[in-house]
Amino acid sequence: MKIIFTRHLPFHSISKVNIYALLFILFVSNSSFAAHTYHQPDTVPVPQTITNIKKNIKKVFSKQKKDSLAIVKKDTIKNILKESVKTNYWTKTNKPSILFTQTSFLNWIKGGNNTIAGIASFAGDYNYKKGQLFWKNGVLIKYGLSKENDLDHSLKTDDIIDIKSAVGYKKNIESKWYYSGDFNLTTQIAKGYNDKLKTTVISNFFAPARMRLGVGAVYNDDEDNFKLNISPLTNQVTFVYDQDLADKGSYGVTPAEKDSDGNIIKKGENIYSEFGTLVTVEYQTTVMKNIKFQLKSSFYSDYLNRFGNVDSDVQINLNMKVNQYIQSTISSHLLYDDDAKILQDDGTQTGPKIQLKQILGVGVTYIF
Repeated sequence: MKIIFTRHLPFHSISKVNIYALLFILFVSNSSFAAHTYHQPDTVPVPQTITNIKKNIKKVFSKQKKDSLAIVKKDTIKNILKESVKTNYWTKTNKPSILFTQTSFLNWIKGGNNTIAGIASFAGDYNYKKGQLFWKNGVLIKYGLSKENDLDHSLKTDDIIDIKSAVGYKKNIESKWYYSGDFNLTTQIAKGYNDKLKTTVISNFFAPARMRLGVGAVYNDDEDNFKLNISPLTNQVTFVYDQDLADKGSYGVTPAEKDSDGNIIKKGENIYSEFGTLVTVEYQTTVMKNIKFQLKSSFYSDYLNRFGNVDSDVQINLNMKVNQYIQSTISSHLLYDDDAKILQDDGTQTGPKIQLKQILGVGVTYIF
């Protein structure tokens, strides 16, 4: 401890009493300092948080030369800050699920077949949105089988591959209308038959497959719960790459040419192209807690062939969530295709007719 006099006084002006008092103060101060060597009056204790901050800073900076600091490449403050404020324009959802249904009878007078069925599916949505631009992509794969006790083989209950992609841009950021372009491809995985005995094949992979490519305008609300797409310029192409079905003229393709004896002299065509207008409507809402309603529909009419005849596809889903993984599903699928003929048991084709499919089941779903 030091005492510095900033003003010098003549020695003779200091009385003996003041000298004795000064010596006493010095003695007490030195004694106190010796007894408390762990605490220096001119030192401020360092809190633990400051110590931790210093440790973190040491991880970021390294001293290379005297009075110079270099930023470590692996873990720099600049990169840390950049990652923390980085905007992710993508939203991705993967949803695999398994749906089960079962029907059993015991001494049931009216009769019935014991049946167990299951549908495995995968739905994925991969959407990009930045400012006035969006790009939406979706894939849906479903395959279902059922087994009845009086049959040796299983029957197909659901089969679909559906791939969609849409891009849109709007000039005004406040507008809900976008200039848009749409792509859609739909087909199936395995063969389909006209009866339980699997006697006649009526569909197969890429037989049919339907591709739509169009441009127009789309309306999207802010919550993305309602979507209206109008594509007045849409090319619809139907592929039938099962030659037996193509020779029969299934799904609108030109059938094979035959001679008087029934021999094929020219194979049926595998592609049927149309050009028309497409309108799609999608809507979803929460009816009540854990119950969600979804509507997907599309309406297409060909300009060149029977304009006014509308191919209609309407799907209604009601999802009732039990918990994070278990949910019950009720779905109805109504379809009318002006080019699809109904194959009768005698081999003749009639139609077209309204097609309807309904599914009720409880399943396990995982979303990531």
